[in-house]
Amino acid sequence: MSYKIHTVDLAARHLAVRRFRGDLTTIGQQMGEAFGAVMAYADRAGVQVQGPALAVYDMHPDGKFEVAAGFPVSAPVNGDGDVVPYDLPACEAATTTHIGSYNDLGSAYAAIEAWVKENGREPLSSVMWDEYWSGPEVPQDQARTEVFQPLKPQ
Repeated sequence: MSYKIHTVDLAARHLAVRRFRGDLTTIGQQMGEAFGAVMAYADRAGVQVQGPALAVYDMHPDGKFEVAAGFPVSAPVNGDGDVVPYDLPACEAATTTHIGSYNDLGSAYAAIEAWVKENGREPLSSVMWDEYWSGPEVPQDQARTEVFQPLKPQ
């Protein structure tokens, strides 16, 4: 798949998330559980979800990553121990759209990383995130995912 990379200026956002450590063999199940836990918390706490499911990844050299999976919310949450608050800062980010299987998202990440290097930019940190704009009812080959890499200011 060919990716068109561009930059966007993003406002800060509050999230309600479940955090976990995972790898490619466990992430699908862990994400589903996290999204379910956050939605159940939002229902119990009367929290307004404001956007698509998302997952924030902090990659580690050992092939594992820290994940914060959940949803944007209208205001900071208190959480309940299992679900916790998480804030995405305002930033400029490189982004692209991936259409297809979640198993192929690595190619979108690689395209963004190449674009960042080719354009003389630097990642803000090792954190990147995905926004899942297609629900589970959409066939995997048609799923729409937006991928973001925050950038250091120029």
